[in-house]
Amino acid sequence: MLIAVPLDDNNFSENVKLCKELGADIVELRVDQFSNTEVSYVKSLLEEAQSLGLKTILTVRSPEEGGKEVPNREDLFRALAPLSDYTDIELSSRGLLIPIGNLVKNAGKKLIISYHNFDLTPANWIIREVIREAYRFGGIPKVAVKANSYEDVARLLCIARQVEGEKILISMGDKGKISRLAGYVFGSIITYCSLHKAFAPGQIPLEEMVMLRREFYRI
Repeated sequence: MLIAVPLDDNNFSENVKLCKELGADIVELRVDQFSNTEVSYVKSLLEEAQSLGLKTILTVRSPEEGGKEVPNREDLFRALAPLSDYTDIELSSRGLLIPIGNLVKNAGKKLIISYHNFDLTPANWIIREVIREAYRFGGIPKVAVKANSYEDVARLLCIARQVEGEKILISMGDKGKISRLAGYVFGSIITYCSLHKAFAPGQIPLEEMVMLRREFYRI
């Protein structure tokens, strides 16, 4: 299980060093939350993280799935996706999946195809279809949905486990916190933690997750 920490560009140098010191494996550059989205600027931060030995996830989240409008979004993906270890694009951003996916594949990097629902955990067939559709586009499915009950958590993890392949599973909210640790047992390869502030409901602080990973998985 890899531990990722989403960061904006506020105190980036200080925060990315702290991520490394505390035991994170990956930093997610949430470019939609940056004060400056110029390609050269974002590239410098991406390279700074990698120079410390951290892997990177390039994310420019769309407004429809919890992000902010970034006018040069496609330019960022085209220029930087070949450089980042992972690039996250929503399943709903259909027009970008094939061209950016090809860039990622040709560069030997990995594509994360994400689906977010901040209100509920959808029906079982929708979860299955989201995962299968992400695989059809050649990416790692990331399913992040709101857990309104512990049953929602169980449904997400059990349904996803029935589909073979790498995936990222997140039940958001207080009831879903357990998924951020237990998801590994059900095939989830990355868990997202917080540093100073949470970017999604239910994120566990980085120091705590590093301790829990060591305790339960001896990693």
